[in-house]
Amino acid sequence: MIPTPSRSRPGPLPGRVLGLLLALAVLLLAPGPAVASPAGPETASAPPRAAGFAAACPAAGYISQYYSWEHNGIDVANDYGTPIHAVGDGEVTISGYEPGYGQWIRILHPDGTITEYGHMYQRDVRVSDRVRAGQQIALMGSEGQSSGPHLHLRVWGNAGASVRVDPIPYLAERGVDMPCTPGSGPGPALLVYPAESGRVVSARSADG
Repeated sequence: MIPTPSRSRPGPLPGRVLGLLLALAVLLLAPGPAVASPAGPETASAPPRAAGFAAACPAAGYISQYYSWEHNGIDVANDYGTPIHAVGDGEVTISGYEPGYGQWIRILHPDGTITEYGHMYQRDVRVSDRVRAGQQIALMGSEGQSSGPHLHLRVWGNAGASVRVDPIPYLAERGVDMPCTPGSGPGPALLVYPAESGRVVSARSADG
């Protein structure tokens, strides 16, 4: 009698084989790789540049000359005696006479920038005065190297007065579009003090 092989149930799979099968199942069930967008990864938009202060309109008038490398500011032309206002809060560091500027004023603002105002016929503030945005500081004139009544507005980007800045974008970043009308828009209210109190710095004295 020829013996027949016995049929038995298969035994458990070896551990190595079982591990390979489990790894294959994980790969088959895992989601595919993310497809990059044609526009590239999304990035948060850069926040708008924070201005140092909310500015006030310096003077009514039209722009008779714009900023350039040959002209270090902008000229706002209007009639003699047109009020000139401080662009922002700050301290008066210069108020006096200079041959090119005529009567001129320099204001240092808390954010470290400087605004200068030239060719005035009358100055209403002295050195060390603290002024507010929108405060009247002078009256428009045509002193110094000037061919007609206007405000020469110059801006420095640092307290050391060594970095020139175009006044138009400087003001726009602070809420004032040139040309402008003093007292209009959301900016600071106009302040007539100290002119209404009778305080006037002589138009010819160089007290700064």
